[in-house]
Amino acid sequence: MINLSYRFDQNSSCLELAGMPDVSNGDSQSTIGIISSWTLKIIGSPILEGEKEHLENLMQVILQYSRSYISGIRKTYTSDKKIVTISPIGINHKLRLNSTKKGIKPLEIILDDAELSDLTRCLDLLRFDSRFNVKWNICLEVPFTKKYIHSNLNKQKNNLNILYSIIIFLIVSTMFLLIPINNRLDMKENDNKYESYKDELNINKQKNKSTI
Repeated sequence: MINLSYRFDQNSSCLELAGMPDVSNGDSQSTIGIISSWTLKIIGSPILEGEKEHLENLMQVILQYSRSYISGIRKTYTSDKKIVTISPIGINHKLRLNSTKKGIKPLEIILDDAELSDLTRCLDLLRFDSRFNVKWNICLEVPFTKKYIHSNLNKQKNNLNILYSIIIFLIVSTMFLLIPINNRLDMKENDNKYESYKDELNINKQKNKSTI
C-alpha cells in the first residue's frame, strides 16, 4: 500500500497531509485520493490535527473570512456544527476550534494579518494542488456583489459612528465638569470696581468744593 505525504509551508504556517491513492477512482501512484491524516502548525500555537471533515470546516471558514476581510468587511464566520469559528478582535483575528470529543476545552488562536495570510495561502495551495484528487465539501466561491459590500460596509460605519458619538459626548461632558466656576471671583472683581468708582466720585466732589 502506497503512503504519500505532502506539505505546504508558509512563513508562520505549515500544513501537512498524508494519504493514499484511490485505486477505484483511477488515481496515479503520486496522487492522494484518500486522506488519512493532516496536521497544521501555526507558530506559537499547539499542533492542530483531525479528520477530513475538520479540515473542510477550517478551509470553508478561513477562505470565506479572508475574502470578506480583503473586501473591507469584518464579520464572524462559523462552520457547520460550530466546529470552527473566526471573528475579528481589534486589529487581529480570533480562531476558535471546538473539539468533537467530550471533555476537551475549545482552543483559541489569535492571528495577525500576516498569520491569517499565511494560513489562507496554505489552504489555497492545497485546494488547487493537482497531486490531490479530493472532492472538498466547501461552498463554491461567488464574487461579492457591490450591493452586498456596500450594505455591510454601511452597517460597520453606522456602528462606528455611534461609538464615536458616545466617546465624543463623554469627553465633552468631562471637559465641562473640569472647567472651574469663578462666580465668587467675578463678584469680588465687580465689587472692587464699584468701590474704586465711588472713591473716584468722592475725589471729584472734593475737588469741586475746593474750587468753589
